Amino acid sequence: MGINVIGITHPDQVGALPGGTNVLVLADDGTFAEEFLDTDFGAHQLVVRAHGRGSAFFGVADKARELGADRVLFGGVHVTAASFTTGEDPVLVLGVRPPGGPIACNAAFLEWLDRWPRPARAYRGDVDHWLAGHALREGLRVELVSWLMEPTVPMRRKLTA
Repeated sequence: MGINVIGITHPDQVGALPGGTNVLVLADDGTFAEEFLDTDFGAHQLVVRAHGRGSAFFGVADKARELGADRVLFGGVHVTAASFTTGEDPVLVLGVRPPGGPIACNAAFLEWLDRWPRPARAYRGDVDHWLAGHALREGLRVELVSWLMEPTVPMRRKLTA
């Protein structure tokens, strides 16, 4: 296994880490940087400055390219998303879960990502659509993954509230 760059926006997103060399990259506005760096997650840890989902993803992806990562897992580690990011052909994996699930890609996709101009809208929350649109226009493989979500509020409370 090679280098996995795992991008998170909050320290609570760190879960079980995949095999290989893991680099955790916290992408936020500085709110959780100290807490993140003071916690030993059993991986290399870096912080990039970001404001919004799109800028967070691009900060993590750019750091992954600098490090020569084999794959990027953004938004927490998800086994299904990670399983699609092996191989040499470019692949983008998008999680289907409001307000946006994990984004994963391999090194070959990162090379394509570097070729596309990034408009301001891509740095906001619309990064998933922007990535998918570019990948599909280029004929690259795009996988959508879904998983069961655990409700944060019991259903009976939602219905009676």
